[in-house]
Amino acid sequence: MGKFIQILVSTVTVGSVLALVALGYNLVFSTTRIVNFAQGTMLVIAGYMAYAMTRQGLPIWLAFILTVIGSAIIGMLIELIAIRPLGRFDPATNVGWILTTFSVGLIAVDVIGIVIDAQPHALPNLAGSVFGWKASIVAGVPITLTDIIIVVSAVLLMFLIEVLQNRTMAGRAFRAVAQDRQTASLMGINTTRTVMATFALAGALAAVGAVLLAPKLFVKLENGDLLGIQAFIAAVLGGLGSTRGAVVGGFAIALTSAVVKTVSAGAGRYEPLVIFALFLAVLVVRPTGIFGTPYVEKV
Repeated sequence: MGKFIQILVSTVTVGSVLALVALGYNLVFSTTRIVNFAQGTMLVIAGYMAYAMTRQGLPIWLAFILTVIGSAIIGMLIELIAIRPLGRFDPATNVGWILTTFSVGLIAVDVIGIVIDAQPHALPNLAGSVFGWKASIVAGVPITLTDIIIVVSAVLLMFLIEVLQNRTMAGRAFRAVAQDRQTASLMGINTTRTVMATFALAGALAAVGAVLLAPKLFVKLENGDLLGIQAFIAAVLGGLGSTRGAVVGGFAIALTSAVVKTVSAGAGRYEPLVIFALFLAVLVVRPTGIFGTPYVEKV
């Protein structure tokens, strides 16, 4: 029973962590057909921004709000620096965005290390308790308030993004730009502003993930590579561009990882191999991912 609870808790918490980052990947891809490989780095930037603010004496809730705003601005700057100079291009044939987004991410990590520092740091919990409850032990497995907030945030953000994309004018603009940017522009949509808005939303998502994860993983420069790669796999597994796919992909990888680690102490070394096997198996059956849909260009 204890192992089952451990697998369940690890799946929903780690899966929600990956989902928060994967949502940022999918949000940008669904509008631009570009994978922002700096998304993991944005998580690191947001974490260190929040740490720098709390170090100056700001309460964590205020640092969180300011970090979300600041991270949204960082997202827009990444679009301005890494994407816009490429001009009008077809993301399927001109893949210069791979190099530019990777490069911006690497440079940003170095800047953070110089301007703030390169040491890992802890952030206080966003919420100390709810009605006096802080944590519980179930079958020997600790379940904390932070775990609950991470899971609820991932699911809530998934639904909010779904509503944004499918029920609002902004969402219609996102889909129009993704389908045909030139035609969307002729219809009166400001395509430049729309693309920048998606990068801003992706940056805000990174800030939410960074502040929620910091009490569990600390704020570390390595988190960008670790979470960025795993979340990208989750996004592709669930289906690039699919909001639900980001969550399902994150949970699938987390479940696989939790089962492998729980089987035996030595099985953990095979975790990357098992995840890669799962990744290949899904793509063989569903090349577009679990919830992905083939991109059809009408001529």
